[in-house]
Amino acid sequence: MKLGAVLAASLLLTLAACATPAKTRYYTLSGVSPPSATEVTGVPDYRVAIGPVTVPDALDRQQIVLRVAPNRNAILDDERWSEPLKREIPRVLAEEVGQRLPAARVAVYLQYGGQGADYRVLIDVLSFESVPGESITLEAAWSVRNRAGERLREAHSVFVERVNAPGVTPLVSAHAKALDALGREIAEVLDSLTRAKR
Repeated sequence: MKLGAVLAASLLLTLAACATPAKTRYYTLSGVSPPSATEVTGVPDYRVAIGPVTVPDALDRQQIVLRVAPNRNAILDDERWSEPLKREIPRVLAEEVGQRLPAARVAVYLQYGGQGADYRVLIDVLSFESVPGESITLEAAWSVRNRAGERLREAHSVFVERVNAPGVTPLVSAHAKALDALGREIAEVLDSLTRAKR
């Protein structure tokens, strides 16, 4: 009798464990550059709008997508971005560029509503690939336009960051480093454009 009760209790615990849903984890692409020590007060010298940013349709989802074979992706239902990449990438880039250009007021394009920015940076993310335990690749075509919409500069950037640990967290950290490098390139171009106007 006691053995039957123990077996029944064990079976119930096993079934309950199987029925417990996996805990969903959320990730964000926080910036990796240290905050600028220079604090600028008053009116900025110029304004920069980052965006809009486009991402491949396969990545335009909340779930994190991994490249598991040359022609196969895996969509992780329990590993998710805290916000869509096409909103998070411009936010992170605005932070990165703003830290490098203290004389500029840098914001996401939607915050300006397309108005009032002296420069606008449009970004087309061509690849945002994550290969577990190996590497990430960020490939982007981007351009800088002036207030009139004239294209001042075009660029194509590719960043590969090695990942030596399993799991999603190292991949997310590597993507943050790649975005930091892209932010550095954008800031350098904007800085050269503003210097040329002086």
